[in-house]
Formats: sequence, C-alpha cells, structure tokens
Amino acid sequence: MAKLPTTFTTLDLQGFDIEKSNQTAINREMLDVACAVLQKNRLGIVSRSVQSALKHIYGIGGSTDVICQLLKEWRSENLASLKQGRSEKDLASVILEASNDGLLEESDIPEEYLAVMRQMAIAGFQLAYQKADTSVSGERMKLLSQENTAMQQQLKDFPLLLTELNFYKSEYERQRNELKEAYMNLNKQQLADSDTYRQQLETLGSERNDLQISLLVAEGKLAELAEMEVKERDRTLEIARLNGQLEQKQSEISELHGEIKSLQTVVGAKSAIESQLLTLKTQLKEANETITRLQSQQKSTSALEVDVDVDSLQTANESLAAEVSNLQAQLQEFQSGSTKKSKAVANSK
Repeated sequence: MAKLPTTFTTLDLQGFDIEKSNQTAINREMLDVACAVLQKNRLGIVSRSVQSALKHIYGIGGSTDVICQLLKEWRSENLASLKQGRSEKDLASVILEASNDGLLEESDIPEEYLAVMRQMAIAGFQLAYQKADTSVSGERMKLLSQENTAMQQQLKDFPLLLTELNFYKSEYERQRNELKEAYMNLNKQQLADSDTYRQQLETLGSERNDLQISLLVAEGKLAELAEMEVKERDRTLEIARLNGQLEQKQSEISELHGEIKSLQTVVGAKSAIESQLLTLKTQLKEANETITRLQSQQKSTSALEVDVDVDSLQTANESLAAEVSNLQAQLQEFQSGSTKKSKAVANSK
C-alpha cells in the first residue's frame, strides 16, 4: 500500500460547511471536520497533519496532547465503523492507515523483522492452502516436511531475532532520546544566543544614542567655532583697518613731530628775536632819553654849541624804531604760526 503524504500546501474545502468562530480551543467537532478534509484530499491522518489542517482551516493549532487524545477517540469510532462491509484486505489497509502516525518511516523498520514477518505470513498462507487441499501427494508431504523443518529452525532462531529486534528498538529509543536532548540543548543554546544578541543589540542601541548625542554636541560646537571663525575674520579685518589707520596716524604724528621740531626752532628764533627786541627797545629807550635830554639842553642853552650830532641820533632812533616794528611783525607772525600748529597737534591727539 502506498504511503499517504502528511504534508500539504493547500487543502480543497469544497463541500464542507465550515464556521469560523472566535474559539481559541480545539474541540471534537473541529477535529472531525479536519479529518474529513484530510481524507478528501488523500492525506495521511496523523497528529502533525491534523494540527496543520486545523491551522489552515480555523487558524488555530491547539495543544499536541489535546489533538492526540481527540484523534485517538476519532480513530476508535471510525475504525469500528469502517470494519462493517469490508473485506479482510480492506480491514488490513484501515489498520495500517490508522497505525501510521508519521513518526516511523518504513525504512526505519529492521530488515530482519520484516523478513521474519514475511516468512510467517507465507507459512500461514501455505497452511491455509494445505487445509483447503484434500489430495496431498508424497512430493507435497516432502515439501511440507522440509518447510516444517525450516519453520522449526526459524522458531528456534526467533528468540535471537526478538533479542536483536529489542536491541535495535532500544538503540532507536536511545538515539531518539539523544536527538531530542540535542534538539532541546540546541533550542536552549539558540535562546541563550538570542538573549546575548538582544543584550548586544541593546548595548549597541544605547551606544548609538550616545554617539548621536555626542554628534549633536559636536555639531553645536562646530557651529560655534564657525561663528567664532567669522567673528575672528571680521576682527582681523577690523584690526587690519585699524592698523592702516594707526600707520596713517603714525605718519601724521611723524609729520607733526617734524612740525613740532620746526616749531621749536621757530620758538627758539622767536626767543632770540624777543631778546633782540628787548635789547633794541632798551637802546631805543636810551636813545629817546638821550634825545629828550639833548633837546632840553638845546632849549635851555640855545647859544651853547655842543659836539653831539642830533640829526645822526635822530636817524639812528628812527632806524631803531623801524627795526623794532619789523621785529614785532615777525614775532606776531611766529605767534600765529605756533598757535595753528599747537591746535593741529591737539586735534591729532
């Protein structure tokens, strides 16, 4: 009998009245519908296929223990109904289909066990055939005797085969338990790795947030530095402009120093002229006094002849007065020039 598949990608639900409700638990009615759908789609009815069908039809899978219990009840009821009106061959097919839970493949059954069961089936069929045959010849008896001897030998070897079968069964159980334990350890390791990865991810997320905050702070500082650079550039331009003005002022101050030196020279010349003027004023005063005294003497003694030349004294007096006037004009000119330069120096400061 060909083994029915237990996996599928889609199911044909035509002809079934399926009511999807908000139930969260599997009941017997839902399992009956799932088994009927699997039978229509020519799929093996095992716990795994039933659970997949429930998820496909109702959207819920349910617990494996609950599904196994409901499936056991379904099999006990449907197996009894399937026995009615069927031949022995159909009944064997039903038993094989009901016993196939998808956990053990045919290739996993030991060859020795299959050979023994095949020989026992052959022997049983031959015995039944012999029962139906009423004319047994000598050759037939000889053949049956040989087969009987072989069966006796096989019967003697059966405990050994049973021991080997139990050994293979125990090895199978041991390997199954080891595989289950390895699978559980793998799940635990994956869970531990997932926790480690989650912690690493959270750490990286916090580091990323810190780096973003640092980046924002650095961007703010960079903006401040750019603003300070612009201000520094403006300040440099202002300093350059002020340096130009300072150099211009220094040149003007140098010019004013030169003018001050020239003014000091003029002041020295002024002092010399003032001393000359005082000397001339003194001489002019003495000359005037001499002239006045001589004129008074001339009036008093008109007949008296003197040796003093009055005209020459008068001429000298006039020349002194002219020289005094000239020196006064120069002095006023020097005073006006020094006043202007003093005002220019004060304004420059």
